[in-house]
Amino acid sequence: MKNKIMASLVCFSVMALALPVFAEVNFDQGIDLKSAVNQAVDSQVIVPEEKYVNIPGHTRYTRDCARFSFGPSDIDITSEKVWLHSQEYVTECYTTTVPGPNGQPIPHQYCYERPGMSWREKVQMNIKQRKLYPWERESFEICLEGPWTDLYVDEAAYKYTVRRIGNYDTLFELSPQHKIAMKPDLNGINMVELAYDPETKKYKFAAKDEWAKEYSGEKTAIKVELYKSVQNWFDTFKGEKEFTFDAASLYEMSFTEKDLEQPQNDNPAFDRGPKKYYLKWGFKRIGSISKNTFMKKGKTIEVEVK
Repeated sequence: MKNKIMASLVCFSVMALALPVFAEVNFDQGIDLKSAVNQAVDSQVIVPEEKYVNIPGHTRYTRDCARFSFGPSDIDITSEKVWLHSQEYVTECYTTTVPGPNGQPIPHQYCYERPGMSWREKVQMNIKQRKLYPWERESFEICLEGPWTDLYVDEAAYKYTVRRIGNYDTLFELSPQHKIAMKPDLNGINMVELAYDPETKKYKFAAKDEWAKEYSGEKTAIKVELYKSVQNWFDTFKGEKEFTFDAASLYEMSFTEKDLEQPQNDNPAFDRGPKKYYLKWGFKRIGSISKNTFMKKGKTIEVEVK
């Protein structure tokens, strides 16, 4: 724990943690807080809950956080100010005697927490001019814990340098250095059609790309998994295939079941009943604009196969 003699100091640390949020502010064209932004990184770290510790003189602090999110903007953005509050709790103990099994007195320690010092701080962010793609959004958090105020990154499109201005009425000023790829937009590609041609025994699947212009010169990979819908039982997996395209406004795929990479263990015993099929599908971007994270789109409509 931190020493009480440090109670008047305010330290700035650069970390990338996912922290509990008690206040949230969204700005469509602006800035927001969260990690010592010298390095913009995704984080799945969970802060452990505060627990009472039965140690005389033990001190803990409550944590108060505000989250801010910012979309694209061609100008500097400054968030509104948000108040944060943190309370110190100190463990106090005393010893008394209680009767033992044979009536002899034995010492027993009782402990409790009492409020100590409290801190209030007004925080704000300013992000210097930077360029984001239309689907990108950054989010940050500022947290107050005792006398310490920290800035954390949730998601960021740039590596930032951070300058802290003021105490107790604090402005975190972020200056972009270089671009960092973010996840692609899940809603950037959507299904247009799923059909089956009984004469050629081919499935036709088509999807529309909302951001084809922005991804011009890069690749898009679409993966399809074919399933047969089985009533009152587990659906049967029939195979999968990945298609790679130059970025375009429309992607069209045509395939038979034999064109798919077949599963090792197909179970025809449960492959009975009405012949209805569907796809599970998703996509990923291949290039420098976005991460190549596979984005799951889920299940399509069912088509009847005769």
